[in-house]
Amino acid sequence: MARNRRAATGAHASRLLLALTLALAAVRGVSVAGLQMPFNGWDELPHIAVAYYVHKTGHMPTARTPMPRELIPFITAHPHPTASLCMLRGIDAKPYPGGAAACGAEPQKRFDLFLYQAQHGPLFYHLMALLCPGPDPAKLLAFADAGRLCNVAFGLGTLLLWRCILGRVFRPEGSLSWLPDGVVFLLASFSYLTFNFARFANDGLALFCGSAALAVYVGWVKPRGAAGLAGGGRAAVLGALTGLAVLAKATVLPLVPVFVVVLSLPALTPGLSRRQRLAALAGPCAFLAGYAVVAGAYHAHYLVRFGQLTGMQEAIYTARRGFGLLALLGAAKDLGYGLVRNPLFYNATVFLGGWSNLQSPDWQNLGFKTALAGCGLALGAALWRGESRRRLLELTRQAPELPLLWLGCVAAMLFHALHSTLAWGFPTTGPWYGMLALPVLFTGLLLGPALWGGLAGAQALLLLGLLFNGGAMAGTYGTLLVQETATDNLAEAARIVAAHHALIPVDAGWTVAAQFVLVACGLALALREALGATEAAKRLRLVALPALRRRSLPQPPRDRERTGT
Repeated sequence: MARNRRAATGAHASRLLLALTLALAAVRGVSVAGLQMPFNGWDELPHIAVAYYVHKTGHMPTARTPMPRELIPFITAHPHPTASLCMLRGIDAKPYPGGAAACGAEPQKRFDLFLYQAQHGPLFYHLMALLCPGPDPAKLLAFADAGRLCNVAFGLGTLLLWRCILGRVFRPEGSLSWLPDGVVFLLASFSYLTFNFARFANDGLALFCGSAALAVYVGWVKPRGAAGLAGGGRAAVLGALTGLAVLAKATVLPLVPVFVVVLSLPALTPGLSRRQRLAALAGPCAFLAGYAVVAGAYHAHYLVRFGQLTGMQEAIYTARRGFGLLALLGAAKDLGYGLVRNPLFYNATVFLGGWSNLQSPDWQNLGFKTALAGCGLALGAALWRGESRRRLLELTRQAPELPLLWLGCVAAMLFHALHSTLAWGFPTTGPWYGMLALPVLFTGLLLGPALWGGLAGAQALLLLGLLFNGGAMAGTYGTLLVQETATDNLAEAARIVAAHHALIPVDAGWTVAAQFVLVACGLALALREALGATEAAKRLRLVALPALRRRSLPQPPRDRERTGT
């Protein structure tokens, strides 16, 4: 009875923490979407231009299609960060008035804007084209705001899906049961994720569809299997959903080999006959068939035209110039990455304010580096302990799709980094390209300390939670907003930015207060859950062990005469 009460209390606390986390993500997402000027999102202007072109013509442009000139009044009505300004040659567009070298300076050289985002799949642009009102600047501003708000909603859905995915991996009664809630709280706190979803771009849809595909696998395909006619149907549905994700953006393409591998694992079961192994391979075949139905034409177009699976402009550029494998591998020496200063670990940067390229101060980044090193060392040291090593192996056997997903994203990002370095002389790989595997990274960061006990896990969660939320708040309100408006008066800055939005409410008062309250309550609940999970697991072992011993003791022989048998 007491155990059931504790379980009910824990489930209630977990649901409350999830509600607070989603509320934090919603408030911060809408706030960041409003506090950014219209073109501050990464590649936001090219994304808007592609969607407008699809609305105008009914089909996708090519990556070398010039920007539609009727967008110029909309473009010049709002200031631009330097990264956006450098593409606007011959257009009277202004930089941010704050004067920071990262976003408020006139670029050394301007270029003509081509619709290079047409390299991506068509799904997002055709959906957004349905909402496009035409070239009127005021209506286009509302269109850009609507795109940002849609992506904030996709962000909330993605967080909820990952809570479901991780909840399937970690048992609700174990000492690691707090990890799903802790990971999702860190995701909602991380500025990279917020800025990636609070912009007009195809990433939000791709990450949502990719996470949905993983949730479908973990919650539906994996428990029921992919064998037989019904199993093949489930695998085909999974393939179709994965195809939709890739049609949104090819950064989720690592899901394809991951699903092929995990669906093929039953065929490796010892003792199967040849016929049984072939039957087990029907699952991955059905998955590929479902995927080909949705995304096959997209890949076929680029294979026929460029010899590439996708429209990635860097790979097409290097292939056209005859660069081979040796040249590609030789580009590794020019990557310039460090041990943690690389896109895999988000350049060990707590805050990056979109295309403004404004970053968190060095002391915050040093804290992130320390957390990365400490959590990595804790995970490595745990491998030397027999019990921790067995738990890690059990988790890997239970959910091989998660480490495989991280490795697949690592390989994809390295592929892009090498091609972009070979093409342009330096890597242009954004850390958000591998954001589909960000929950796996955060799980690994918390898992290392958690294997040493609830206190160590809570300390890691506290450090990362304070760093991420402090960096996000200071970077957005104390740095980005000042550079966009050239004033450090929050009320005045909010009033200036509000004039550049049509749908998104802009307020620098209640949103700050709400975020402080949500962060404080959410972090307190997460820490309590982390500390309480270990104690609950100990109590569970204390109750279970005597019961196991009683069952294992030999029972005395019954007295036949006294029982009358």
